[in-house]
Amino acid sequence: MAKEQDAQMPKIVEYWETERLPQMHRTSPEFTDSLNKSYSSEQLTKLYEAPFLSIEQIEDQQFTTIRSLVNLAFNKVPVYRKKYQEVGFEPGDLKTWEDYHKLPVITKDELIESFPQLCVNPDYQVNDLFPTRSSGSSGKTLKIYVDPQAIIIDTLQGIRQFRLQSGENYNEKHTVANVYTVPWWVDSPGKGDYQNIFISSLIRSEEVGKILNEVKPDILSLYPTNLKSLLPFLSKEVKERLILAVVHSEMSSKEERMSMAQKIGKPVYDEYSSEELTRIALELPCRHYHICEDAVRADVVNPKNLQPTKKGIGLVVATNLLNRAMPFIKYVQGDFVTVGKPQECKVKWRQIEKIEGRQNDAFIRTDGVVIPAGTILDVTYRWMFDLGINIAEFELVQTSPRDITVNLKEPSLEANEDKKNKSHQHLQELLSFVMGNDININFNLVKDINKTAGKRRPIKRQF
Repeated sequence: MAKEQDAQMPKIVEYWETERLPQMHRTSPEFTDSLNKSYSSEQLTKLYEAPFLSIEQIEDQQFTTIRSLVNLAFNKVPVYRKKYQEVGFEPGDLKTWEDYHKLPVITKDELIESFPQLCVNPDYQVNDLFPTRSSGSSGKTLKIYVDPQAIIIDTLQGIRQFRLQSGENYNEKHTVANVYTVPWWVDSPGKGDYQNIFISSLIRSEEVGKILNEVKPDILSLYPTNLKSLLPFLSKEVKERLILAVVHSEMSSKEERMSMAQKIGKPVYDEYSSEELTRIALELPCRHYHICEDAVRADVVNPKNLQPTKKGIGLVVATNLLNRAMPFIKYVQGDFVTVGKPQECKVKWRQIEKIEGRQNDAFIRTDGVVIPAGTILDVTYRWMFDLGINIAEFELVQTSPRDITVNLKEPSLEANEDKKNKSHQHLQELLSFVMGNDININFNLVKDINKTAGKRRPIKRQF
């Protein structure tokens, strides 16, 4: 079902699975005006130039931004001030990259525990911030607030992303179809250029194929499992129109992407990103992953001493360079990546070789239809987003085509029977929509969810 927003608001073309829509964060006229001005300025040109600066210029710009963020965090954000004071650090001590690498890291658990009073910058009014949340790859939920200026830069960096990944073929007249949980905040940075449309990932693949045949996008952006499921339903006309497909948010191998590219007849590249850190690295036509150096400062570290490593497998620790409302400074992303010998490339951003982890299972309907892991993951996002609930930890385990066990760690549900019933009912509705009505859900509130090494898979099939 296609839906368009009110005429006075930024127009977002949306295809939802039902008439019942979630309450979306509405962009203000002031935000839209600021976005349009940024788009019309030289900022986009500077963003295009950034990947080709010298390594020294890139690191100088990063360090200036990091010093500002660390100073802000020390003075405004209690969770960081406490951590820094415990190691005897003050902002004036940050003079070199060696000083930066000595700073303590921060984890998702620490931010969950300190949210919101101790980790959100009090200079911002919460109603002016953009809410999102992280959960899928770890099963632990963290609500995140992002400031408007960060959203503006992130939007413009999104234009640059598709320009880089398309080999500079992407232009302002092209349309991107995002098969995802909810729409991006705006459909265009201004003048109707670089149009985005939204298609709910809960819609069945054959129906998504029909929508794509109607809108005929130039770029597809979606989970790899959703793209794999969609391949049989992409028409010849859609394939001929596409210039690129971008997959994200789940693990996929280079071999899988090249296989899907062969079936589409167009390149399929990966985007490594997270809600906490925004774009971390992009797979470009050179087939290297390049770290997005003006969005994050990402280091691959030895998990034992948390110091940077230049070769082999390491843990990602990174600083979000955009978000000043809720800083993420030396944040333990929890992913492991492989660093190899850097290859010659005109893009000067640092390289990583391979991304590990973030793998979930597809579910299978009683009629044998495979439901992509990305769709089930988005069910969990929508479940929390629609109701405004914040589950501490969760996992969905399919034990047979008809049976799904939902394990939740959330003390507030134990104390509120009405909230618990609404949560159960809405999850039942969403799962029934994608899995069919002939399913049984076993809903458990638990003290703990079993931990395993690395990132836990919250979406599992056990048959």
